[in-house]
Amino acid sequence: MRAVAVRGIGEKPELTELPVPRPAPGEVLVELAAASVNPIDMGIAEGRMPMPYVTPLVLGVDGAGRVTETGEGVRGFRPGDTVHGQFLHAPLGHGTFAEYTVVAERPDSGALQRVPDGMPAGIAAALPTAGMTALGVLEAIGLRSGQSVLIAGATGGVGVLAVQLAAARGAEVIATARPDTDRWIRGLGAALTVDYTALDVTEQVRRTHPGGIDAFVDLTLDTARFGAYAGLVRDGGAAASVTFTAPPELLASERIAVDNYTMQDKPDLLARITVEAASGRITVPVQRIVTLDGVPEALAREGGARGKTTVRI
Repeated sequence: MRAVAVRGIGEKPELTELPVPRPAPGEVLVELAAASVNPIDMGIAEGRMPMPYVTPLVLGVDGAGRVTETGEGVRGFRPGDTVHGQFLHAPLGHGTFAEYTVVAERPDSGALQRVPDGMPAGIAAALPTAGMTALGVLEAIGLRSGQSVLIAGATGGVGVLAVQLAAARGAEVIATARPDTDRWIRGLGAALTVDYTALDVTEQVRRTHPGGIDAFVDLTLDTARFGAYAGLVRDGGAAASVTFTAPPELLASERIAVDNYTMQDKPDLLARITVEAASGRITVPVQRIVTLDGVPEALAREGGARGKTTVRI
């Protein structure tokens, strides 16, 4: 089968030919129709995930496809089922940038479920990691109707979903965005945008919210700016990072609640975010569609994404 893998930790991803994996007891074999690109993919390739792995290490954690075979003891799925989810499990290496992959019926670190009728494979594959993260972090900060929230990294894969979910809760969303994405992100629910390429973001937010904001969500890797943005949050508010940019001194703050967010109960998050997408309450903006041949280049340019990049397999 064709797959995008690294031969060793730290090496460049490449398209290669590998044997079709066989499902062990408790596993299902999935013929993939689509996958999606996430920042975590390169983190795995570079060895930044504290999990055991096998090589060649096939990359990709999000995917959608059809169950073609089940291992002994599998009860929840059967051949012919269309499934999607976060295929993240130990050992790393059986990823979704491939024609086939195996995954445990109950992944130890991910989530797997059936795809709702009528949901395209590309959308089903784009939703899991970004959607679960967006839903989970907003719940972690306790965002409520009428509150204001600054979302840094609002135009990326997680950000576009967080903006929609926050707006649907009745929150006032302040989104960081370049001028060329201003109208687009406002169309997804942002009430205000701040141009992070021009004036200082904190100055722009203070002009419109001199009394401070209620919450801050950081979806970027900019550790230097987390403290400044968190400083915009009024006493009793909350700030959270999904990329562990919150420093120890802020995590100990008694003025506001600060968290380096980690997903919990992924099956529940996946089920709920999938309902949101299937009902049409949120959309999953897809920026680019590539084939397996284009995955190495897509991984190299994942930073600064606008929406999601999906892979047609």
